Amino acid sequence: MAMSMASHHSNDQSGALYGVDYSGRVWTFNANSKTSTGWSMLPVNNRLDIKRLTSISGIVWAISSDHQIYVFVPKRDVPIRVREEVYENERWNPVNNFCDQLLPTDRPHFSDETGLINRDKSYIKLPSDSWQWESDWQIVDTFENQLLSQDGWTYAIDFPANYKSEKSWNSMVRRRKLYHYRRYVAHNRWNKIEAIYEDHTKEPFVDVSVSRYGNSEMFCLWAVSVLGQIYFRSEVSENNPEGSYWHHIEIPKGLEACQVGVSGQGVPFIVTWTGSFLFRTGLTPHNLSGSDWIEIGGPTGGLFQVSVGENTMWAITRDKKCWTLKGTVQDVFKSSSSAAEWLEIPGKLKCISVSRNDQNVLAVCDEEGVVLVRYGIADDQRHGQQWKEAFPEVSWDSISVCSRMSEVDSIDGSGDTSTASIRPDLPPQTQFNLSSGSESGDTVSLCWIDGACLSAIKSRHDGDLEVGPWREEILTNLQSLKVGTEKFDYPNAVESRASSWSKSVKARMIHKSKKEGGVNGELEISNNDTLVFHKSMQNSWICSVRDVLSVILDSEACISFSLRIRNSFEDGRAEIVSFRFSNEKECEEWRTAIVEISLKPQEQCKLANLWLTTDAGEIHQCGQIKIAETPSEMDIITPAAGDNLKFHHPLVRGFCVGSELRIDISIPADAERFAFNFKGNDDTAFHFNPRLDVSQVVRNSYDKGEWGEEERDGVFPFLKGQNYEILFQCSETHFITIVTKKHKFVFAFKHRILPRNITTFTAVGDVTVNSIRYDPANPEDVERLEFISNPIPGHFWKLTAASNGMVWTLSYDMAVWVYLLNSKKSLKLESNVIGPIHDEKVFHTYENQRWNPISSFTSHGLPTDRHSWTDETGRIKLEKEDIKLPSNKWNWVTEWEVDFDLKEGVDKDGWQYAIDFPASYHPKKNLRDFVRRRRWKRVCRFTTDGPWNLVQNIKLVDICIWVRNFFEMKNKTKNV
Repeated sequence: MAMSMASHHSNDQSGALYGVDYSGRVWTFNANSKTSTGWSMLPVNNRLDIKRLTSISGIVWAISSDHQIYVFVPKRDVPIRVREEVYENERWNPVNNFCDQLLPTDRPHFSDETGLINRDKSYIKLPSDSWQWESDWQIVDTFENQLLSQDGWTYAIDFPANYKSEKSWNSMVRRRKLYHYRRYVAHNRWNKIEAIYEDHTKEPFVDVSVSRYGNSEMFCLWAVSVLGQIYFRSEVSENNPEGSYWHHIEIPKGLEACQVGVSGQGVPFIVTWTGSFLFRTGLTPHNLSGSDWIEIGGPTGGLFQVSVGENTMWAITRDKKCWTLKGTVQDVFKSSSSAAEWLEIPGKLKCISVSRNDQNVLAVCDEEGVVLVRYGIADDQRHGQQWKEAFPEVSWDSISVCSRMSEVDSIDGSGDTSTASIRPDLPPQTQFNLSSGSESGDTVSLCWIDGACLSAIKSRHDGDLEVGPWREEILTNLQSLKVGTEKFDYPNAVESRASSWSKSVKARMIHKSKKEGGVNGELEISNNDTLVFHKSMQNSWICSVRDVLSVILDSEACISFSLRIRNSFEDGRAEIVSFRFSNEKECEEWRTAIVEISLKPQEQCKLANLWLTTDAGEIHQCGQIKIAETPSEMDIITPAAGDNLKFHHPLVRGFCVGSELRIDISIPADAERFAFNFKGNDDTAFHFNPRLDVSQVVRNSYDKGEWGEEERDGVFPFLKGQNYEILFQCSETHFITIVTKKHKFVFAFKHRILPRNITTFTAVGDVTVNSIRYDPANPEDVERLEFISNPIPGHFWKLTAASNGMVWTLSYDMAVWVYLLNSKKSLKLESNVIGPIHDEKVFHTYENQRWNPISSFTSHGLPTDRHSWTDETGRIKLEKEDIKLPSNKWNWVTEWEVDFDLKEGVDKDGWQYAIDFPASYHPKKNLRDFVRRRRWKRVCRFTTDGPWNLVQNIKLVDICIWVRNFFEMKNKTKNV
């Protein structure tokens, strides 16, 4: 039975699963169905014998025994309606008034809106018998929210031009819009899509697959013909399930396709008879068929079938082995190499199917013929952990799944689907019972399956990992390892401090160091030293405010700032993170709070005579501070209800040799499993996984997309409903784990990944973390200095500093200011030196006019002219109303006025003249000058308080300070 899960618009069909039996009938499974098994048969056509199918958004495309493609659209609450529009165009002449006698250069009598395409009403026909017209042509009686006359005409001087609702004396052309709707009426029946040729036996189809192009409304429908050629169906969508035309997409000579699968982004992947695969490049919203093929070699054994999600690719070879890409599909797209690295997954399988979002993978076991589901798939474990039976209550004989499955985010969810299928070799009349419990139910005779009804799969977290042969060397070394427990006698973990300042706000985060796009979320400060950005329920970015080295405004708009954060893993390379807020008030409040907290331990900063200016006019005094690697207690982040992630915190100083981490935990009475992970970027250096349901502690690591070999030896120390203290230590060769209740239990795990790569500690599963203490390694012979900067109140564009601590600056209005403190002594500002600071900026806009013989100079120029108000270049429209104050710290001090102070000179009204735009301007009009412009200006002022003193009665364009030392001055005096 061929199966495909899809999400329908009607509630009673949500999450349906389609299938085909050996008689060619199509069945649908719905867990909410009132039938005993959940299966019901779709309306059938006795002439059809369906062999395979693919579906998306509840629409099913199938190949019948005549090797032609049919489409089935279930009846839905909202009908499929398409509006056809034409524009009727007429021109005035003195004999016939307005009529359809147009000029030879005019547009057609009936056209589209642009007038370039002939849209005669007689040319507009129904695409197929599946459509019906709802009514005759209707006239649109509104234009720009105004009611038109009964005839619906709009008038203009010529084609094309701006149309008006009223006829004027110079209206020479007119047009009106007509429309009518066509409705799709062929619901709940199979409708044939036109073949490639009129004689459909000339080149029939053998495979078909569909998916959505990204998040758009367009579908990508691809098919394989019996000759091994590839065809693309254009303009397929939810409102046009039949599409428009077949396009032959050539593949490289010498290759023939045998199967097609479409990825979650609409990219087709073609399996060839030689065992390799090709994917299409150059797909765009305007070119869904792409531009070129790239051939990639398959794994050993020759490809039989591929299934592609958004980032993962799974494959079955002809020897029934399962494979997956080591990297991502995006890596294949970017790579110029014709080879791909494959990872073999244990098991003998017939077919495989991956969901569009990569979270669900189904397969059919080759020997038992049961449907399997891949457990343990996560963002950091793309290949999962173990195969489990998908329908343990069902008696399966022999079935198969294929290339696409549901787009749902979880195993028990429902969502949009995109599926394709491969027919396996199965004995006829294979039987299985889909009922559960004591109810017998009906039986369905299946021949092949496509996708799976995920709502029927048990929704449970299962962390079992695939275990290969034990590494004898590691096992022998661990068994012989003797660890003395007497040296691990530490005091109890320290409780975290009470919060003294706590607040949260909606913000947008951009991780500039990782060149990631912006993410919306919630920013929170807790305990005055922890900054948390909640990207999602299970994904948070966390750092200690004490590790913030600089807080810098991104622009004068004052709605975003960037944090420069200490990076303990790459000396000299700080982490840069930017936060954007909804308004200036929130941005300034959060910036002030972070600056105050981060600068508390910097009072003993070793100052450097180095200053920075930013594009936002900020001034920063810089210095160096010694980092003290002292133990710290981390904040316990309370997760949302149902969140499997219990704790997540960056180990900002790493977890090198000598580091320790101590936690106090509580195990609920109904706990089954939990785990603690020491993670790097994409790897897990140490996975400590107590499993109460099997009374074992599993230790493992995750490296390069693969789980290593498990270690399960040792006594199981955990009981439900108890509290424990766990100490993690890093030695030169092992991770040491000490579990303390009444006794101490020690576990040792040899390093497989360098511990210096560890960046994060997480806790997941059935556990509560009560407190945690982090004590990083601190070698006594290494003094770590970090470069910091402290913002000084003010607004300047240029600065110069002397070796004796003297600092002079220039503001944007060219005024000169002197720093009132010695920049080499302290970062702290004294209240007695704080005074008012001001700065001014001048904004300009240009008024442009063109001369004409009727009205002289006017703002109405040629169609190709610049706008009447622009910037100096004339390319950017810039009206007075478009110019806003940079931030709330600025205020207008003048109104708009003509600027007479231009280098080229102006006339008495401020105008400059030229032959045309753009050209050299001059202050006097000549006979050949047809354009003119003048500049307007408006002044705004910035005011604040800071440790600066204004130097009166002087304006400068540049400044530099050089201080002679004492010996130079003494020698000069002697010479005199």
